[in-house]
Amino acid sequence: MRIVIAGGGRVGGALAARLVSEQHTVTVIERDAGICARLFDEVGVVTVCGDATNPRVLEAAGIGTADVAAAVLAHDPANLAFAMLVRSTSSARLMVRMLDTSYRDAYRLAGVKELVAEADVVVSKMTTAIDFPQVSGSLPLSSGDALLFELAIPVRARVAGQTVAQVRGMEGFPRECIFIAMVDPQGHTALPEGNTQLKAGHNVILVARRTQVAKAVEFLTSEPPLGAGVASSLATTLRKLDFLAPLSDGELEAVARGAELLQTPAGTELFRQGDAGETFYVVISGEVAMKDASRQTMATVKQGGFFGELALLTGEPRNATAVTSTPCELAAVGREDFRGVMMANPAVALEMSRILGQRLSRLGGQAQPAKKRGLFGR
Repeated sequence: MRIVIAGGGRVGGALAARLVSEQHTVTVIERDAGICARLFDEVGVVTVCGDATNPRVLEAAGIGTADVAAAVLAHDPANLAFAMLVRSTSSARLMVRMLDTSYRDAYRLAGVKELVAEADVVVSKMTTAIDFPQVSGSLPLSSGDALLFELAIPVRARVAGQTVAQVRGMEGFPRECIFIAMVDPQGHTALPEGNTQLKAGHNVILVARRTQVAKAVEFLTSEPPLGAGVASSLATTLRKLDFLAPLSDGELEAVARGAELLQTPAGTELFRQGDAGETFYVVISGEVAMKDASRQTMATVKQGGFFGELALLTGEPRNATAVTSTPCELAAVGREDFRGVMMANPAVALEMSRILGQRLSRLGGQAQPAKKRGLFGR
């Protein structure tokens, strides 16, 4: 597309660089000759040195054949004058950065339909960040009535492992909230379908009415507590794990109480080979198959068994793919449950690290368990 940008300052320069990188034909109008020279040298964009509110300068910039005209000048009166001139000489789609919202009606009268209210965007993003610290990014939509936002799924979130369709069908999930994209830890984005799983540690991008954002954030990040009986039984099972031997009964109970209870149907993929290890699992009922890269079953974990602890403790990627063979009830124990105990008792952390090192040595691994992303050294 052919795009003319009025203003080569911080915003105009960044916009031009992005558009050029996307193979658009861009011309920047800027009064400062030094800025024009810099943009030409650093960005490779065509520049016209002059006043963007001068009809002759607009003509020199090729406004008559432009597909889009964007006004990002430093003052609203100049942006308004540019918009009016473009409307009188070109059929280009017009976009304007509005600094002072009192100019909104004037822009509308000038025929500007696409306004970016800079103050509204900043205020909305800051208030959203204050109200919802779990939200990692946001963008107001529809004059601020709706919000596009990004949210990380916690390790023990009750929706982890559920599909988009299942979550949308759950009682309490706001109906006016739509899943837009899924982002994995490597930054790869995928468009979700009804059978797309919400995975712990991945980010989801959603759109919701601003009045529904709090409800959506609470629903997607809530972690169901274990009952006292289940926690006590889980603590007994955890006592069988060699690397947990240094923990006292009270510390084991604390770890067990922080675990997440999962009900999963047969065929549920809990994690894949190569995934980051943030959780290990105890099988309360059912069976889980551990599969290699060719999807062949290497081992089966039955009731009372556990799996995934090495990746959790060392920070190494998962060395197998875990898939439920039958409907299962699982207890998922996350990294943070251990970190709380370790921070309170460094001596226990050292002893656990020693035991883990012995186990890794027996398995032919490295004797030193502490990795850059390990439990004790991250």
